[in-house]
Amino acid sequence: MSENNNIAVPRMRTIKQTAEIFGLPVHFVREKVSAGEVVAVRAGRRFLVNIDRFAEYLNTCTVQSTQQTADSGKIQRIDIRQ
Repeated sequence: MSENNNIAVPRMRTIKQTAEIFGLPVHFVREKVSAGEVVAVRAGRRFLVNIDRFAEYLNTCTVQSTQQTADSGKIQRIDIRQ
């Protein structure tokens, strides 16, 4: 195996652990995960939250746009030629 110490491994915690770390209600973190506003992955029955990205979210108050256009939900052609 080659040694590569430059790999950035994200710090992931459960929703409950994330809420405890930041002093927030569990339901708040769960809502943000459910809405897709924070970076999280499903691991079995649990969600794991990237706590570094969650801190960034809290500091910048950025929310992904949830506005739907008239064409949302439809198949659209994507041009891959450059």
